[in-house]
Amino acid sequence: MTTLPRSCVPCEKIEEDGYDWYDRHRRKLEEVKTKQADIVFIGDSITHFWNNEDGDGNGLDVWEEFYGKRSVLNLGYGFDRTQNMLWRIHNGEMENQTPEMIVINAGTNQFSITQKYDGDSSEIAFEGVKLLIEEMRKLCPAARIVVMAVFPRLPEETTQKRIDGLNALLKIYVEEQQKAGDNILFLDITKQMRHLDGSFNPDLYIDQRCHPNSAGYRIWAEALEVEIRKIMP
Repeated sequence: MTTLPRSCVPCEKIEEDGYDWYDRHRRKLEEVKTKQADIVFIGDSITHFWNNEDGDGNGLDVWEEFYGKRSVLNLGYGFDRTQNMLWRIHNGEMENQTPEMIVINAGTNQFSITQKYDGDSSEIAFEGVKLLIEEMRKLCPAARIVVMAVFPRLPEETTQKRIDGLNALLKIYVEEQQKAGDNILFLDITKQMRHLDGSFNPDLYIDQRCHPNSAGYRIWAEALEVEIRKIMP
């Protein structure tokens, strides 16, 4: 019997963070009962913080500008890994949803080393993101899926090398899916999140390490807007 990598085994929260993971899950289950989202974002704290739902927002002004008049569901959770995202979509967070677009920004926390988690390889992280893509496709077969390249983060000499490996694998996978006719896109804005010389640009990050500030979120939103306008007003 083949053993799945841990990035593919759905589980509830692993890490403690500055919000109540279970309360957020309960609120999302209530939200999807009455909301029909045109766009669904799923990811970790980078997605979670964007619209300031739990008081940790870094780019609320950008969120309101681009998504304030659209029906958008934010399924970002701080410190989530792919296995947590899989658990959440298997436990009701995509109930009744038929979005036109799904934006997946997952994988960076596979490389976050804590007392509870010793980090994954690029290959193990890829398996988790790939399964998340496949499960979202099963739930929403008509949606256009946008897979974000994982954003640059520090430290460059360790974490960034694994991120680069993950992004390379995701790009190949998405291109293979496109050739097979899937409605999917790999959106890579990593160059825009760096200086012109390719070095890390701390001016786009609230913590100069991982989480974008408004300027960083604007780069993401503007790149997404090009793709959104191709399929909806």
